[in-house]
Amino acid sequence: MAQAVVTCELCEDDPVLMHCNSCHINLCSECVGKHVSSLLSKQHDVVGFQYRKSDVTLPDCQSHLYQKCDIYCKTCKFPICSKCVVSPEHKQHEITDIIDEYLTRKELLSQEATMLEKFVIPELDNVESSLGSNMTKLTREYDSVTNLLSKEVDKLYIEIRKKVEEKKMLLQDLQDSDARELRSQLVQISKRNLTVKQVVSDYKVALSGNNVAAVFSCPYTENQFRDIPSMVGICAPKYSPTLEFDQVQALLGKIEILDRCVAKNGYTISTSQNTQSSCVEKKILEEPELLSTFHTEYEELQSIFCVGTNEVWAVGSVRGTMTRFNIDGTKLETLQVIQGYSPNDIHVDYEGNILFTVMGERSVVMWKNGKREVIAAWKNWKPTALFVNKLGHILVCMMSADKRDARIVRLVKTKQKQKIQFDEGEQLFFRPLAIVENKNEDICVVNSGTRGVVVVNKSGILRFTYSGKAPSLTFRFKPTSIAIDNRGQILVTDAMNNCVHILDEDGNFLLSIGKSMMNMPSDLGVDENENLWIGELHSGKIKVFKYLTTRRPDGSVPSAESSPSQ
Repeated sequence: MAQAVVTCELCEDDPVLMHCNSCHINLCSECVGKHVSSLLSKQHDVVGFQYRKSDVTLPDCQSHLYQKCDIYCKTCKFPICSKCVVSPEHKQHEITDIIDEYLTRKELLSQEATMLEKFVIPELDNVESSLGSNMTKLTREYDSVTNLLSKEVDKLYIEIRKKVEEKKMLLQDLQDSDARELRSQLVQISKRNLTVKQVVSDYKVALSGNNVAAVFSCPYTENQFRDIPSMVGICAPKYSPTLEFDQVQALLGKIEILDRCVAKNGYTISTSQNTQSSCVEKKILEEPELLSTFHTEYEELQSIFCVGTNEVWAVGSVRGTMTRFNIDGTKLETLQVIQGYSPNDIHVDYEGNILFTVMGERSVVMWKNGKREVIAAWKNWKPTALFVNKLGHILVCMMSADKRDARIVRLVKTKQKQKIQFDEGEQLFFRPLAIVENKNEDICVVNSGTRGVVVVNKSGILRFTYSGKAPSLTFRFKPTSIAIDNRGQILVTDAMNNCVHILDEDGNFLLSIGKSMMNMPSDLGVDENENLWIGELHSGKIKVFKYLTTRRPDGSVPSAESSPSQ
């Protein structure tokens, strides 16, 4: 394919041969003299095009023909050219090199885009989701009240139907009014969220290239979009039926119109890098709350993977199958994905495809649209576990056929792009059982035996190891699986001590939970509601726990009325 020829920025006809580093302008050989003579008071560093110092695109000066804005006037706050400096409009103004100002401004935009994307957009997403959930909950509560009223009405004589309809109309008017108010709040938050996402998109477009004009065209405001407006909580009215038949009004009961729930005051989103400084924190419960327990029908439960808020895929001793359950233990579907072997580890990617390792076939397989596709296969290595990150990269644990060596490989689509195996010549991994990627892109691996947890950064450099430092351990630490929660905390199952170890992202031990509440945990997962799912090896059961509670920075736990809806 032919490439477009870069032409001179003065004559716009001849191909570029030279470049003025002082003015950041591309020139043909004929226009070099014209450019130098146009501003004799300035020293020009004209070099061959291939030796140019900067690839940034400078804006054209609006006041002087054929001049590039290579200076930034801090007083006027816009770019100017060298001729503008000596003009009366900029006399005694504070000026600086435009590249310095460009780099400073670019860094500010980059930081702001990062803050908006990391803190503001997720918070607005949460508020938007909460408002949507409140609208659904409010409709459900109104429906419940209306149904209760209708059941009472069915017991009454036809003469009082008129009163019944009046009360229904009252409920409907109240519901419409409340729904309009919630809808108004939702529209307001949605618009702000879309605006923030557009700003971030604009910033990223400007930052993707080296166009100075594009960067300066992006409006920048410090700490923009941080304030969340106050939200008014709304409660559905209560209906109180009665058995008194002396009056029609008494027969119908009464609709009790409640005061508004405690208002959710507006607040400013914290952009502190310290997650502990956020307005609402999560505290680990020393004694988790058991939400559900059910049997999977597998004699031995080997691997589980949480999907959404209340579903899980499970793999066990029945060869070649995996089964999806909801949190109540209802079987939703069973897939026959392989013959002769059982999947060793499973993962569902962001597109809903199921990936799993098959040690017997030494392959990684994807189940997509009811079809089986081999992603990668090896001759002398057996894949034991895998994880798919948000970029779609597949991290695969594997060990050699003789079980002496182990490594981690990163697959991008079907190509092997990275291999992690040694730390200063020493083996990092020993029969790896499980793998996850943390929020900070650390790769966390569970080794079998006593070698515990090994954590390396995304480049494969060893960060730390953990071999079971919980003070209350009765038996030798035996990790079997690993997961990451929304705070980047590392959760590790300990099959010998029947508990879960919780570490921070730097490997510091925080707490062990669940002792005496689980039996030989083989795998774990954290769902979108931040509930902890535990698969038990020998019992074939899955148990779901609530292991976090909400608290404010002062240590207080928000009341049910003021806490966000789940």
